[in-house]
Amino acid sequence: MKQASQSTTATATADPSLTARIRDRYGALSRTERQLADVILACPGELSGYSATELASRAGVSKMTVSRLVRRLGYAGFEEARLAARRGGDWGSPLFLLPPGGPPPAPDAERPPLDAHFQRSAEALAATARQTDPAMLAQAARALADARRIWVCGARNSAFLAGYARWQFIQVRGEVHQLAATGETMAETLADLGPGDMGPGDLLFLVGIRRRPPAIVRLLRIAGERAIPTILIADSHSALEAPPPPLTFRCETRSLAALDTHVAALAVIHALAAELIPLTGEPGRARIRAIEDLHERLEEL
Repeated sequence: MKQASQSTTATATADPSLTARIRDRYGALSRTERQLADVILACPGELSGYSATELASRAGVSKMTVSRLVRRLGYAGFEEARLAARRGGDWGSPLFLLPPGGPPPAPDAERPPLDAHFQRSAEALAATARQTDPAMLAQAARALADARRIWVCGARNSAFLAGYARWQFIQVRGEVHQLAATGETMAETLADLGPGDMGPGDLLFLVGIRRRPPAIVRLLRIAGERAIPTILIADSHSALEAPPPPLTFRCETRSLAALDTHVAALAVIHALAAELIPLTGEPGRARIRAIEDLHERLEEL
């Protein structure tokens, strides 16, 4: 029993790895196993919705071939392989979220109406609003206002969200920096970060939407170890690989397409900025006035 538990844990931490396992072993597969493997590789997310019999029929092979292939891939059985495919979708891999393959649809073919995508974005906003605690939002805004310095960080899609947060915050307060700046490593900046000895210190504003690179997870852990106050913007449906900080905001990102929607994360960041503005008081207003004056003098806008 212990051995099965260890196998499941290893699969969970390594996923999504179904397609990698197939590619690694592809040269050693029999003809019928390759036939089945090709069907899975064409749309691996479909595996989570099929029974072994249905998959065998789809690939034109026997059910025994399905059992033999999943064992060759290192899974205890078909159900474990299905769970791996499901985790690939939960983790946000576009490959696992693609609709079934096939020839391109005809120009006049039935398609989801355009407003369905906007409706899904509206649903994501509504779901995120329901799970966002106003008191926690106010607490996070106060932390943003009081921090000596704010360090924003994100990777992949989260990078542009972190950049948007920085742009919002610098309108009303200074000392908002990117971690790490171009050409720098995280360590070179992180070495100087820490809580204030006699008052507010540094604050980390981390955006970690699903499919987070390992470096972002390690940064979250180190921030916790160093007691650096952290605000985390995350998605609502993937497991975090590190203990989340108290000020964690979960955002709905699932969409009708194979790519996530980030409108809810943008809305949370905007709400934080809106809460931050009155907290900065007259210094915040003076900063806005100074920025606008410089815009005119520099003829930037």
